[in-house]
Amino acid sequence: MSICTTSRWWLVALVWGLWVGVGPGPSALRAQSAPLPCLLLPLSPAERVQAASLVVEAEVLDAVGEWDAAHQHIFTRQRLRVFRVLKGALPDTAALPLLVEGGQVGLARQELTNTLHPLPVGQQGLFFLMPAPWVAVGGGPAFAAYASSQGVILYDVARGTAAEPARTYASWAAARQQTEQLSGQPAQQLRPNWRLLAAAPRALGAKASSPNSTLQTLAPAIVSFSPALATAGTGVVLTIRGSGFGSSRGSGGVDFRNADDGGATTTRALDRDYLSWSDTQVQVHIPSLASGGHPAGTGPVSVVTSDGTTATTATSVTILYALSNIDNAAGTLADRPSHIATNATGGLTFHISPNFRSNAAATAAWQRGLAQWRCSTGINWELGSDAAANTIASDNSNVIAFDDGNTLPARVLGRTTSYYQGCYDPTGNVVFYVAEIDQLFTSALPFQFGPALALGGQYDFESVAVHELGHAQQLTHLIRPRAIMHYGIAAGTNLRVLDPASDVAGGRLVLRTRSFRNRGCGGPGLLPAPLSGLAAGVGPTPLLTFSTRDECFVSSFVLERSAGIDTTAAAAGWQAVATIAAGQATGQYTLTDPQPPGGLRYYRLGVRRPDGSTDYAAPLAMSAEAVAAGAQVFPNPVVGDAVQLTYSAAVAGNLVLRFYDELGRYHRGQRVAVQAGLNVLTLSMAGMAPGFYILRFTAADQSSRSVRLVRL
Repeated sequence: MSICTTSRWWLVALVWGLWVGVGPGPSALRAQSAPLPCLLLPLSPAERVQAASLVVEAEVLDAVGEWDAAHQHIFTRQRLRVFRVLKGALPDTAALPLLVEGGQVGLARQELTNTLHPLPVGQQGLFFLMPAPWVAVGGGPAFAAYASSQGVILYDVARGTAAEPARTYASWAAARQQTEQLSGQPAQQLRPNWRLLAAAPRALGAKASSPNSTLQTLAPAIVSFSPALATAGTGVVLTIRGSGFGSSRGSGGVDFRNADDGGATTTRALDRDYLSWSDTQVQVHIPSLASGGHPAGTGPVSVVTSDGTTATTATSVTILYALSNIDNAAGTLADRPSHIATNATGGLTFHISPNFRSNAAATAAWQRGLAQWRCSTGINWELGSDAAANTIASDNSNVIAFDDGNTLPARVLGRTTSYYQGCYDPTGNVVFYVAEIDQLFTSALPFQFGPALALGGQYDFESVAVHELGHAQQLTHLIRPRAIMHYGIAAGTNLRVLDPASDVAGGRLVLRTRSFRNRGCGGPGLLPAPLSGLAAGVGPTPLLTFSTRDECFVSSFVLERSAGIDTTAAAAGWQAVATIAAGQATGQYTLTDPQPPGGLRYYRLGVRRPDGSTDYAAPLAMSAEAVAAGAQVFPNPVVGDAVQLTYSAAVAGNLVLRFYDELGRYHRGQRVAVQAGLNVLTLSMAGMAPGFYILRFTAADQSSRSVRLVRL
């Protein structure tokens, strides 16, 4: 053995001895208690080791989404490279298959709260495994993490630490040694973990440095940051000023407190979040989908330079609310998903399962939660007929049920599944919408179902239900103790009332910027509650007829007309033309424009709230000329790159548009979603030569029509 090799192994042995606590003493082995996240009950390390049939130290190699055999649930199959076996026998030393609930197949995506999310490639940790209880179709049998998110201790290789939902560890070696002691089985090393060993000296050096160290003078420094009060996942930009950040980010980044565990760990902004990086200033979007899929939470913010040195703000950034974001198919950007209307009343209908209906107190508590969200944010939710079964699956039915089939992972009180579907908007971008929502709650816990308050060791069911309905509203976790979306709930805690500045404000932003709008594909936007119907008519004067149900949080309704046909233009503007007070006993209303201008105009109905704000339904186009003609293009001749088509559809569906030149040669085409009634579609002719063209449009019933146009 050479001197260099001998020195290398001597260094590794020395670092290992310090790392596991030989130098600093037994404190290195103690896990530090952290507040328990969301709806998880604590799982002791001893119980976890005992329940798992296989415990390994491993690294994630890849991730592939797949459907189960019934095509109702999506799983992510991840192969693990195993370095060390701490309990059990390894069936395959090449790659160990792990199944994780949720993930994406094509443009279908499923996200489950309070559940282990698919792990990023390269993630290392300790995996406490059991045979997967699900039948997937992708690659045969696999393992699953026992107790889901509590069945993995994740390593932060760069920092040399480890964490799980209920605990943090001073080092990954401490987590490993604790597990080895509990397993009672000699560890079997299959291959060296060179990445971990290479990172250990750097992490140990970072731990050893202190504020009094002479090296501290070389560290970056933060002078200020803004804003101090912000939101996550909304596009807010955090600007950090100081010195020593480096001319470029390199392998560095900006670390926020992890809102999923109350700030016990940090989460790093992803590549797509950074806007600029210089030696004196960093600008980054505050993410709700950072490393590990975690949202940024209230707390200090750190700038980590490319060489691993860190500067941390002296004060905290406060996150008022965080909106759910999901990755696009390429992972290059995050989309804020919208809700779409999936029922005939402009909203979403929930169905109570038989086993949930049998608990009258639970049903009443859940309904109080639904009413509170509906009457505070205006989300259009309603309760329909009871479900026929207790099934939680992708089946176009929004079901609320108790778990009576061991579907929930161990130590999980409840969870919400959001079933997303992606589609291509008219600009060609992928956007996601909520196609379905299910909620499942444990039946193995003595909940206080109310209306009395929870005491002692009881968990308050209404608090749990209101929190999970917040996830259905597409909000994610906060570090804000009085907010419903606060990351954790404790026994004996009663948190049933929405925080106006946090829960309500965040929920209303989701609706106003996404769900009340038509995004060009997927389906119609929600009607703001209490609306239950809206239709446009064209007669002597344009009119809107609309209906309501269970009116709350409304004072009046207003009909507004657009100043022009382009409602996105800066100078467009809207003019109020008619109003009517709320409170009609029949719930039936009509508003007309008493002095309509000629030609095409957009109209929108506003729901005026008692606080002075207004929520708008998606605009409707009205033009007597276009309805009579069936379809028109304008301007014609086409001067610029854009042409608009007015198209009157009998029913909602898809329309295929194709451009042909005067010789019948095909030039381009696209598929767009249309709603029942008059639609105004903007099409691009960029790159098309001047001349005569035919625009042919084919409806879902295969009926076709054509219009001629000229491009100058």
